[in-house]
Amino acid sequence: MGSKYNKTYLDHLCDYESAWRMLFTFSVGLLGLMIIWLVAADSGSETFVVALMNVAGLSVLAALSGGLLWRCRW
Repeated sequence: MGSKYNKTYLDHLCDYESAWRMLFTFSVGLLGLMIIWLVAADSGSETFVVALMNVAGLSVLAALSGGLLWRCRW
């Protein structure tokens, strides 16, 4: 058997570290923009609800991709 079958799932995910870094960078950048938009929107408007959902989703995406990047470093 080749060495490609001796890797763990995390090792296979770490093979794409540059893609995970790009995903983390974009999600943190968009999260910053959404937080600014969240502060600027009226609290009862549809824009506020959409911005709030985007902040929640981007926070999870940034945490997962950042956690994976952190695990790949160890």
